[in-house]
Amino acid sequence: MHSVVVLNKYGQYFGETSLRRVIKWLAKNKIEVLVEKEDEEVCSVTVRIKIPLVVRLLHFAGYKIKHETVAYSDHAVYDRDNNECQYWHFDERGKRFKHRCTESDRTIDHVTPKNRGGITSFTNCVTCCRWHNVEVKRGHRPEEAGMELIRAPFVPKRQKGAYAVIRFVYNPNKLSHKLYVERILGGNYAAA
Repeated sequence: MHSVVVLNKYGQYFGETSLRRVIKWLAKNKIEVLVEKEDEEVCSVTVRIKIPLVVRLLHFAGYKIKHETVAYSDHAVYDRDNNECQYWHFDERGKRFKHRCTESDRTIDHVTPKNRGGITSFTNCVTCCRWHNVEVKRGHRPEEAGMELIRAPFVPKRQKGAYAVIRFVYNPNKLSHKLYVERILGGNYAAA
């Protein structure tokens, strides 16, 4: 099944959804199709439409935050850490740099491992690249594995009444992502 990129009414990235949900929204006139797949159609007894890949909601701006507490989830940790591995990486000259994780490369690392009494919480979990988590750390504490945290993990806060911001994580294997970047963003997507 195709994934469809959804933008809010102001054209900002809002999320992704299934083709089935988009067809329901189309029938209720809740969306505008911005990019469609030219060579493929979806058919019913009475209607034929080209498969939508990028749509814009006509009436929805975004989620308004009612409170400042953030519930723990892996995605909340990724957002807090901006999809960056929280352990320093080193180049061939020994210079430190931050590594931005791809969707398939990122993992959640327990700073104090679970097998040593660590719990799953914002103050013990960080975004970590697969290499650091699986190959280097291997169930040890960072100092035992010779690793240094960029910053200590913390509980994120939000401003009450602000709108939630949803970040776009580019996946080159999805046609909807490629066309969104090419046609809507003008090919100017940099994972910032």
